[in-house]
Amino acid sequence: MTDLLIVTSETDNHVNVVINELHKSDVQAIRLNSESFIQQSQYFYEWQASGNPIQSFLSFEDSLKKVQEVGVIWWRKPDEYQLFPEVNDDWAIKYCREETEHLIYSLSGLYPKARWINNYYNMRLLSHRINQIPIAQKLGITIPPTLVTNSYEAACEFVTQQGKCIVKAMRYAGFVHDEKQYACYTRPIDVETLEAFRESIRLAPVFIQKRIQKKAEYRVTLIGKHDFVCRIDAKHINDSDVTLDWRVTEPDKLVHVPDKLPIDYLNKLHQMLDEFGLNFGAFDIIRDEDDTLYFIELNPNGQWYWIEILTKMPMVRAMVELIEDLALQYQQDC
Repeated sequence: MTDLLIVTSETDNHVNVVINELHKSDVQAIRLNSESFIQQSQYFYEWQASGNPIQSFLSFEDSLKKVQEVGVIWWRKPDEYQLFPEVNDDWAIKYCREETEHLIYSLSGLYPKARWINNYYNMRLLSHRINQIPIAQKLGITIPPTLVTNSYEAACEFVTQQGKCIVKAMRYAGFVHDEKQYACYTRPIDVETLEAFRESIRLAPVFIQKRIQKKAEYRVTLIGKHDFVCRIDAKHINDSDVTLDWRVTEPDKLVHVPDKLPIDYLNKLHQMLDEFGLNFGAFDIIRDEDDTLYFIELNPNGQWYWIEILTKMPMVRAMVELIEDLALQYQQDC
C-alpha cells in the first residue's frame, strides 16, 4: 500500500473529505497536522557516507499511524507548529519552531521518489504573482495592463492612461489590530487617491491594474486532467465592494453556476500548470463586455471544496483520482 502524506492543519476540511473518499482506495492517507507534529510524532532518518539512505521512520501518536512508503505528498495548509510546554524561552521557541519547519521543508530530500500534487517549492515560485506574467505571455494568455512601482509619477501616468484602475496586494493578506482581523482586498484607485498617498507610495511596491469591466467572472479549478469552471456572480448583492472583489463576502451569498470556457483556453491553463510541474491550480478569470478573457491570477494552493458544496461538481472525486494516478506512477517507477 502506498502512503499519501498530507501536510496541513487540524482545521483543513478539504483534507477531511478527501481522506473519507480515500477509504475506498489502496492509498493510505497519513495526516501531518502542524499543530500536533512536534508533540505527537516520532521520526528518524539516517544516511550512509555515500548518501544512500539506511533507514527512515515516521509515526504519529495522535492518529496511531506509521509511515510505510510515502509515494505521494500533498502540501495543503500547515499552520504554526505548537511546541512542548517546557519550551518557554524566546530563543528556544524560535529554534525549535524553525528547525521543525526546515525538516518539513525537506520532504523532497526525505522522500526523493515521492510524487507531489504540487511541489512546495514550485508553489512558492508561483505564489509571487509577477512570476506568472511571463508564462501567461508565452502561452498567449491575456492579462489586464499592469504596473508595479514605488513611484508616484509612474503610478499617476499609468492610471491617467488606463482610466479606471484597481490596486491590490501582491501577497499580503491581512493583519490583526485590536484583536480584530482585517483583510487586504482589491480596491479602486484614481489620481486623486494617489495624490493623497503621494508621500507613502515610495514605502512599498504598489501593484496596479486596469479595471476590467466584468461581463462574467470565473473560478477555474484544474485537478489533474479534470477542469471545473464555476461562474461566480455578485451583481445581485448590489455592493460595489463585493462586485470588485467577491472575497469580501461569504461564498454562499454569491451565485455559483457550473459553466464552460473554450477548450483551447482551458488547454492553455493546463499548459501553465505544466510549465511549473503542477497538477492542481485555481485560476481567477474575467470575461469583459467584448468577450475577451483576462487571466487575473493562479493560486497553486487555492481553496475549492466550497465550490463542490454549492455546485455539486465532483471535485473531491477528481482529487482522489489524481492521488491514485500519482501513487500508480510512483509504484511503476519503483
